[in-house]
Amino acid sequence: MGLAGSLCGGLFVILAANRLNTVFVPVPGEPVLRNVLVVLGIGLCGAVSLTVGMRMRRQGRRHHVRVVRTLDEARSEPYVLYLRPFAEDVTGTAMRHAFSRWTGTGGALVNGSSLTLEEGVCRTFRGFGRPLAVGEPDEALPLPGSRRLYLPLGDWQPTVTSLITDARLVLLVAGTSAGTLWELTEVMRLRRPESVLVLLYGDREGTDLRQEYDHFRLAAEYELIERQEELREVHGPDWQPPAFPPLPGFQHPDRLKWVPLMQAVIRFRADWTPEIVLIDPTAVSAWTHEGRLRKMTRGQLVPLLARLREDLGDTGRGRTTLPSHGR
Repeated sequence: MGLAGSLCGGLFVILAANRLNTVFVPVPGEPVLRNVLVVLGIGLCGAVSLTVGMRMRRQGRRHHVRVVRTLDEARSEPYVLYLRPFAEDVTGTAMRHAFSRWTGTGGALVNGSSLTLEEGVCRTFRGFGRPLAVGEPDEALPLPGSRRLYLPLGDWQPTVTSLITDARLVLLVAGTSAGTLWELTEVMRLRRPESVLVLLYGDREGTDLRQEYDHFRLAAEYELIERQEELREVHGPDWQPPAFPPLPGFQHPDRLKWVPLMQAVIRFRADWTPEIVLIDPTAVSAWTHEGRLRKMTRGQLVPLLARLREDLGDTGRGRTTLPSHGR
């Protein structure tokens, strides 16, 4: 809709200017329609060039992602461990749009940014350490965002356990794959609850996040019960697996025009009780998409990061931005 609206607005201006003889000088025998089509064609070529250019920028950044070769190299500086199902890389490489109501090509063009969701997440949390992720074994190039460490397919778990233990902060993208559920239990076995965040991603296809999250809740509950004896060796014989709460609704669902790709963050109390911080675009009002993002950042993300800094004993201030790439 954004591109269509821009073209219609441009066409209106051209016709008005032509009628008032302020821009075009009429040429006998030359139809106005042809001039209009030429202008529209040039505009369309420019739009395609910008869209392709944004994707080329994103692709080019893949060549600059640092690949960590050894575990010792990863430990050489404080790092934030970014764990996610490899299937979520499709969402993680998505680029945001500019306007709340225009999520087509036009909105993306006006936004002019090729920053991906994963890059936005990395910028948000990089004040706690350099982001590090395990790379998908068969990918030709690492995706933009976190540094990548590649592990053997058959013997990856011991290294991930070591990475979880030594990380400054662990970010885990929710999912129901066996690897993600194993990582969740390892995080609960090895980490302080205050140093763990679970991220809930949506997508541009309109998939119902609530249904996906409910699947994650059930799968996580089952996995934690399966390993509860192992977890009780760490937390005590009376420890009970935490139950993830239902996903809360938006404050004003009738005002919902778009949702961010990162739709919620789950943090944990000292006893591993989960708390959901919903990224709610209906809770704030602004004229522009960027203005709404700024208000969401101040009201929803900044308090989360402030508490995280306090829990981790971090008095520094990293860059605070909201990686909410709307669909």
